[in-house]
Amino acid sequence: MMGNESSQLRGLEIEENAVELTDFWSQYQATIKDSCRYFSLKGDGSVSVFKGQAALGPLWAVSTPLEKFSNNLLKYRHPCIVHYISAWQQRSIFHLATEFVQPLSQVLTAQTPLQKCIGLNNILRALVFLHEQAGMSHNNVSMSAIYVTGDGQWKLGGLQYLCPFTDLTSAYLKHARIHRYDKAIDPNEDSFETNTTIDQYGFAILVEDVYKNNKEDEVPHLREFKKYCQELLQHRDPTHRPSLSIVLQHNFFNHEFITIYKFLNFLPLKNEEEKCQFFSNILENLKCYDEETVAKQLSGLLLSRLTMLDQTARKDVIPYILKPKNERSQNCDQPGLFNLGVFKEHVKPRLIQLFGVRDSQIRLLLLSHFSKFVHVFSHEELSQHILPELLLGIKDIDDNLVSATLICLSELVPILGASTVIGGQRSKFFTDGRPKSKATGDKLYEKDIFSTKKPLRDLPCSETAFNNGNEMQESGYIETSLTLIERPSPVGGESIDDEITIMESAMNKGNSEEDWSDWDNTNHKLTLAESEDINVKVNLVDNQLHHNEVIPITLSNVSSLRTTHLQKAALEAKKNIVDISELDIKNQKVDSRKKSNEDFDFFADMKPVIEKPNIVNVSQNNLIQDFSSKLNFVPDNHEDENEGWGDSWED
Repeated sequence: MMGNESSQLRGLEIEENAVELTDFWSQYQATIKDSCRYFSLKGDGSVSVFKGQAALGPLWAVSTPLEKFSNNLLKYRHPCIVHYISAWQQRSIFHLATEFVQPLSQVLTAQTPLQKCIGLNNILRALVFLHEQAGMSHNNVSMSAIYVTGDGQWKLGGLQYLCPFTDLTSAYLKHARIHRYDKAIDPNEDSFETNTTIDQYGFAILVEDVYKNNKEDEVPHLREFKKYCQELLQHRDPTHRPSLSIVLQHNFFNHEFITIYKFLNFLPLKNEEEKCQFFSNILENLKCYDEETVAKQLSGLLLSRLTMLDQTARKDVIPYILKPKNERSQNCDQPGLFNLGVFKEHVKPRLIQLFGVRDSQIRLLLLSHFSKFVHVFSHEELSQHILPELLLGIKDIDDNLVSATLICLSELVPILGASTVIGGQRSKFFTDGRPKSKATGDKLYEKDIFSTKKPLRDLPCSETAFNNGNEMQESGYIETSLTLIERPSPVGGESIDDEITIMESAMNKGNSEEDWSDWDNTNHKLTLAESEDINVKVNLVDNQLHHNEVIPITLSNVSSLRTTHLQKAALEAKKNIVDISELDIKNQKVDSRKKSNEDFDFFADMKPVIEKPNIVNVSQNNLIQDFSSKLNFVPDNHEDENEGWGDSWED
């Protein structure tokens, strides 16, 4: 037993419908919630779960087939063998959890000839590892023992018949024959006491089944390799069959595409000179192949950690991998490697995984190209996967990382909104101070106003212009678009400009406190000609009233007449004011000549009259002077000149 009920993965949710049913187990797809330990292509924690029960047979006396499969997966680890995650026993059912895989038989029709070639290369590498490193024979090489991961990589499974070469006897093969693939069984298997080339024969049958519906010229050296398999790998004498490591040296596994794939797989074993030369020419070589095949087979290797940390790859390869083909930069002549559809299907899942890598160099590389691929993500992917990682980056102590992260966050604001990106409550601290046009209702920019070569009267203005006097006489109506405040200053102290500004502010206050009028806009100011025009209108009104002309009486006319009189009064007051100090009540002068007879002083009788004797010392020489006016009084030279000036001249 590999485990018990307590070893079950936390957050594991298994689908109800099985993906595959075999003699020994049933396969289900599952997901692990709230876990970042197991990554799938989609980054959603997808895994595969195998459920098996006990089986009858001499080979399963100690453990069930699924338990043996699980033990061998745990013991023999290789990149081309299905990755083991966990195993546990629940009641009488044994469970095995592995990376997300699908049976090859279900996806074979969707595989291209080049993908099949790479897949066979992976299976052959796994078999070489088992033969030469582990000293084990697989004994079940067939399509039923091969699985395909989410990114299209072929993985070897079906290890329930695995055994050492020392235990590989005809009796053992006879016991396992009932459940093995009939076509992959060597007809002369029972005639040899020991047969260590069972896997060579099965691999030859696998090549025939995989390329059954493909033409021989679709892959370089395919025809030669098929002939090689029939003549050598299926040779009647097992001793004449070559080892699998020699099969790897065939030209079928060494053409250009396979060479690129192998180089990326064994990148840690290459020196700097080899890597520099390889990454300098890889893009030109990959353009000769189908984009779908390149993306599905090589995107994971091109965006691997070792590739992204290589200086030549960061300069010559990564910028074109991270940019969809239809998004071309103005400063770059070479477009991206993949079109938008292929990029979304194969490259985007890799990017979501890479944003979870806690490596500053990889994160900085992604941030430097963030604007090129941010549009390929959905709102859900950005808010749930990318944004949390970016918010984590701004808390790092690396200033360069924080600076690059903030720039990328600004890219997300137009997409997700500022509330989602920065969070918290926001307030409006800034307003739009551009002038508005009431005629069109549209906001005009300053450059649009001053770029036109029109007279000032034809330019849009924040106030409605006056009509000239001729138009008013022809219409027969008295109309004005200028409306003053209802009650002007008692002495007409405020100017027309101030009154118009107050009126406009009162009108706009009801609409919005944030819509400011432009304080630099001088289009609404009255010029001298406009003031004279107002006087003409006022005189016209007075003449019409004096000659008893008939004016249609409406509510607008009454308002217009009242407004016109107010304008006339304000203008008269403005003309009479020479200095602003005259507005002070202390400095106001009263002209008794302008007093009307109708002004009656009700307190005249109540004013007290106090008479004081006037004592004036006058010299004899001045007796002949006229005393009719106090203005002719001349004080004596020996007297105090201030004496007698305290009396009021009004007495």
